[in-house]
Amino acid sequence: MFEHRLVAAVAAPGVVDVSASWTAPLPGSLVRQLDAGDRDGFTKGMRTAERLPDIRRTLEFRARPSGIRDRFDLYRAVREYRLDQAQAAAIRTPLLLTDPEGEQFWPSQSARLAGMLPGAEVVRFTAAEGASGHCEPMARLLVEQQVFD
Repeated sequence: MFEHRLVAAVAAPGVVDVSASWTAPLPGSLVRQLDAGDRDGFTKGMRTAERLPDIRRTLEFRARPSGIRDRFDLYRAVREYRLDQAQAAAIRTPLLLTDPEGEQFWPSQSARLAGMLPGAEVVRFTAAEGASGHCEPMARLLVEQQVFD
């Protein structure tokens, strides 16, 4: 489960719970149905939400890599992408975690991951540097300099 041959790795950004970015926009009732295993209720609610073309397109785009078309199964699968303390304790590879200001998908998760991994180095990127936002798109040279250094 854990690769032990790597000399070092970069998590850009550090993520503890992938599903957070998927479930954050959902109404609480849908999250409760998902967590309770209420396939019918969740599916009905998602069908209603997907009447809006932007929501449907976003979900189709995000689901494509998984190959999972059923929304309930998709969200349940994404819920599995969480790192707990026991799993984190098994990570031996030195990590560099990027932490951009204004991270839109996983805000504060780099710091959370760093707290689970003593010795992980966190590099904060800021708007003042032109390096804010997910994957720091406007300051790739700065990011690459930090990562490769």
